[in-house]
Amino acid sequence: MAKTEESPATPFSRGLPALVIALTVAIYAAALVVVNLQLRASLRAQIADRTARVLNEIALLQSAPGDGALGWLGDGETESPAGLAEVLVLDIGERLREITSRSATVLGARWFDAAGELMLPLPAELVEDSDPIPPAVLAGEPKARFRPAVKISDLFLAVPASDGRTSPAALPVLEVWIPVQTPGNRVPLGTVQLLLDGSGVAAEYRQLDATLLRRALALGLTGAAIMAGALVWAFRRLDRAHRLLARRTRDLARANTELALAARTSAVGAVAAHLMHGLKNPLAGLQSFVARLDRQPAPAGAEEIHEAVLTAQRAQQLVQETVRILREEDSSVRYELTVDELVELLSSRARPAAESREVVWRVAGTVNRTLSNREANLTLLILENLVRNAIEATPPGKAVTLRVTADEHGLHFGVEDEGPGIPPEQRPSLFTPQRSNKPGGAGIGLAISRQLAAHLGARLELESSSGVGSIFSLRFESAGGGDDPAGTA
Repeated sequence: MAKTEESPATPFSRGLPALVIALTVAIYAAALVVVNLQLRASLRAQIADRTARVLNEIALLQSAPGDGALGWLGDGETESPAGLAEVLVLDIGERLREITSRSATVLGARWFDAAGELMLPLPAELVEDSDPIPPAVLAGEPKARFRPAVKISDLFLAVPASDGRTSPAALPVLEVWIPVQTPGNRVPLGTVQLLLDGSGVAAEYRQLDATLLRRALALGLTGAAIMAGALVWAFRRLDRAHRLLARRTRDLARANTELALAARTSAVGAVAAHLMHGLKNPLAGLQSFVARLDRQPAPAGAEEIHEAVLTAQRAQQLVQETVRILREEDSSVRYELTVDELVELLSSRARPAAESREVVWRVAGTVNRTLSNREANLTLLILENLVRNAIEATPPGKAVTLRVTADEHGLHFGVEDEGPGIPPEQRPSLFTPQRSNKPGGAGIGLAISRQLAAHLGARLELESSSGVGSIFSLRFESAGGGDDPAGTA
């Protein structure tokens, strides 16, 4: 089975989207809270100033010539501050009770002259206010200020007598400053500061706060959901784009590597074909010469000569096999070979090499499949290289095993050795040309073998490697020729 390639890790898959979404929602919530607080302060000020404007209208009515409570005052006429303040406060209280649906209690009042100096508190027990009159009031504009909880002891020197009910320790107070002038607004008389029961204003504030809170929550949740959804969608698009870019970059790098390897192996193939044809006759002559020396009675260096004979024979066989494959590739001759015949041919070549190194050669499995001569030749070259490497890596007394299996997914060859394994640092570049650690090695055997496997539509890979051995796997996704794919013993 082909291994599923894992998706490359991206910044978007390591918690970055959640962090960005959380920060965005937090900033949005903070901005919403600031706006809500500013809006609440503005609306509260408007509610308080509304009361100040109403009371200012009442004061203007009182100073209307001939009609208001102060209308009898003419130019140059004077009256004591106590009298003016008492008339004004009493009339304002009556008018408030007339225009409101609930009783508007006037807790007390302070009369200031035109310069802002306190002239008279009503009642007399009312303490002096430590805060100065707002400059806007001195300029003729009514103003109001709400205080949510004022102690009675902070308002009066002695708590006024009540009607038998217990007086609260603290209550909300609305302070209103009203500029007072003579009829026709000709001469400023001073300023009246009214201290009103602020329970009604406090109730309006609570209702306002509840309304603003509900709307802020609705707006916040809706906005947060929309922003989070938009960011999730955007991050998913970015993540897909990043993964696609990473995958294409990786595929391009692999394609470049394979292209370079293909060019190198193609060049090696061309050079090999030229060398094989050039070496065929010289090797045959060398083999004949060394064989004649070996047949002489007790020649000097008999062991070295015998080894030279064997080496020449192996070189001649390799040349002949390579030339045969090259000829078959160039010819139109086509025939089929069973997998069992291929395995038997491989065993005939692997067994002597294994015996010379005191390594046990084993074959496990039989398959009822056939391969074309081209597939069989290239497969044999790949397996010979794998088996030769396995025998060289296996200590004496250990075994090298060739496992052959087939199923609905294709044909599989596995070459198992019992050597020390492949170091982890060499595994990533195992199938790329590199410097060989073996005497006489060129470092391109596995690279060429993988390229040959790719030409066959097969996959050559290191299946596993540990301290007790390695397994190389050659997999064909679909077997060439073919009888019953279930014919595995």
